[in-house]
Amino acid sequence: MKKLLVGAALFCAAIFAFAYNPPFNGEDLYRLTNPDLLSSTSASGGPIFSVIPASITLNPSLLAWEQRTIVNLSYTGLIDASERNTSDSKYGQGFQVGLAIPTKLMVFSGTVQGVFSRLPGLDAGNSLVLHLGASKDVTERLLFGMNIYGGYYFDGTGGNDFTVGADLGALYQFDDMGFLKSPRLGVAILNMGKPLVNSNIKVLGIDGTAENVSFPAIFTPSVSFAATLFEIQDFKGGFSADLSFPTFQNVAFATAFGFAYKDIVNLNIGWNVNLRELINKSIVNWPSVGLSFKFSITSATIAKASNDWEKSEIRPSLAWQNLNGGIQAISAGVTMDLGMRDTTPPEIILWDGEEE
Repeated sequence: MKKLLVGAALFCAAIFAFAYNPPFNGEDLYRLTNPDLLSSTSASGGPIFSVIPASITLNPSLLAWEQRTIVNLSYTGLIDASERNTSDSKYGQGFQVGLAIPTKLMVFSGTVQGVFSRLPGLDAGNSLVLHLGASKDVTERLLFGMNIYGGYYFDGTGGNDFTVGADLGALYQFDDMGFLKSPRLGVAILNMGKPLVNSNIKVLGIDGTAENVSFPAIFTPSVSFAATLFEIQDFKGGFSADLSFPTFQNVAFATAFGFAYKDIVNLNIGWNVNLRELINKSIVNWPSVGLSFKFSITSATIAKASNDWEKSEIRPSLAWQNLNGGIQAISAGVTMDLGMRDTTPPEIILWDGEEE
């Protein structure tokens, strides 16, 4: 026990000794590339539980309940034409491509995300990061998942760096708690590995210097709670709240409220704040707004492979947020759920009633 405590103390000391100076919005790079994550940053699946392949960057366990193949594509434009921006850089961008494939053993998923921005309020340079994840439902209520990831940074002037590491996550769904329906608790430990480090790349951190810049945080534990607040006929609403502690040297908070009509139209309103950025005189982010619509599609081409895939769903989504007092993040994406959910439980016959 003594050795364990000494080891934990040394680990915490190493974490605190690690220089922490990420760029503004450097902790949010993965969520900025997709409208679903931009409007609902949640390690518990969001106010109205809805996940996409990129959700594994918040909690690797979130896709364990999925029964259909999911394909997702999104793009985000970052516009900064404010008077505060006196640089030549007025536009940044990001994209995300994701895939989730359920199997009898577990759900496998992957997502590629790129961010290209030299805006003063989001000076993250150019990066490409690949996440590969696996998740499984241990019980009807408990989910576990793990990611491995790797990425590459290039600033266009000869500087470059790489990132590699792993994420762990779990989700538990409780019984209803009074007016809180389907409450869920999500926990995750993210970015256990090497971050992008500003050795010979030219990125400014939140303190305005290029010293000791690294992102995302080398070790980020997070906890999230979400639940449905009401369900009246075809309408329902819920909320989520998240706390994360990058490198144990910062506190980030995110919350979102979601509303759905017949699971066809979804509206999310979210808000997030980063303590270190506020201390370094960042202007508080505006709330984010996201809207999505779900349509059923029938494809004869898809049906040739499997009749169960004849009826699939497509969900376009849009989101907007004003970041750091001037950057307009406008994100659009589309998600395809291929096939139909299996809602029929297996039929088990113990005795057919016939005598031998």
